[in-house]
Amino acid sequence: MTSLLLLLALLAKAPLTKPPVPAEPPAQSPATKPSTDDTAAEYVEYRSIPELGLISVSDGVVRGRKPVAYLRSHVKELATRGIFPCTDEKRRRSYHRKEEVGGHTFETLVVIAPPEDADSDWTRRLTVLVDGRKKLDCSVGDSPDGEVFVYGVTIFPDDGTIEVAAVDADGEEVFPPTEMTKIDSPGVITDDTLQPDNGDEDDDKSKPLEKA
Repeated sequence: MTSLLLLLALLAKAPLTKPPVPAEPPAQSPATKPSTDDTAAEYVEYRSIPELGLISVSDGVVRGRKPVAYLRSHVKELATRGIFPCTDEKRRRSYHRKEEVGGHTFETLVVIAPPEDADSDWTRRLTVLVDGRKKLDCSVGDSPDGEVFVYGVTIFPDDGTIEVAAVDADGEEVFPPTEMTKIDSPGVITDDTLQPDNGDEDDDKSKPLEKA
C-alpha cells in the first residue's frame, strides 16, 4: 500500500508535457520522384520474318514506370526475342544475328553504348554484312553528330532491296542513293550517304511538245 501511494505521488509531481509531435514527412522524397529514366527508355528491335521475306532493325521506346522497370530487369530474356534494351549505363553491349534468307547470308551486328554525359544520347550502331560483304554501317536513332535520325532499316532479300527510314536535323526525309539500295550493289549505306531526295525529273515534261 505504501509503495502504491509513493508511485501516485511521483506521478502527481511529474510535469505534464506532451510527447513531441513527429515532423511531417516530405510530400515526396527525392528518391521517389519520377524521373525521365523511370518513365521512358529506348531499345533497338531486330526482326527476321523469312515467311514475309524481310529483316528489319528499328528504334523503339517504352513509356511508363512498369514497362521501363520490365525492360531493365529482363534484358537477357528480351534479347532472345530481338529486343535490345538501352539500359546498361556502365558498358557497351553488342548483339549478333545471322540469317539465311532469299539465297543470301545476312550477318547483323547491333552495338549499344551508354551516353557519355547527361546531355548525350545513347549510341546505337548497325552493321550488316551480306554474303560477307559490308552493306550497311549506320546509326539507329540519333547519329553521333545529331545530323540524322534513323527510325529503322528494312531488308527485303527476295526483292533484293533495302529501305532506310530517316530524317535530317531539319525533319526532312533523307534516303540512300538509289543504286545503293540494291543488295548486290557494292556501295555501303552510311549516315553520310543519307540525303534528301530531290526526285527524278522527267526531262520530257520540261520540253515543249513537238508537233507530229
